[in-house]
Amino acid sequence: MNPVDIAASLPASELSLLRMFLNAHLVVQLVMIGLLAASVWSWTIIVNKYMLLTRMKNSMDSFEQVFWSGQSLEELYTILSQRP
Repeated sequence: MNPVDIAASLPASELSLLRMFLNAHLVVQLVMIGLLAASVWSWTIIVNKYMLLTRMKNSMDSFEQVFWSGQSLEELYTILSQRP
């Protein structure tokens, strides 16, 4: 039987994502949970890297502003070496 015919014969409540997940085989459910976990993990890494790169860019911009301010390099080294 054609999958489209099967889907058309089922009521709309049988086609919800939760219902399909609950009716799936255990292996399919485990794979879907694994894919969901990998997706959440990937997005966490992406957001973390984006925030890290934003902080680095802001830090580099502030350093460049201080560097080109006209202070002597010795004063700049003294000020910046005190930072962690």
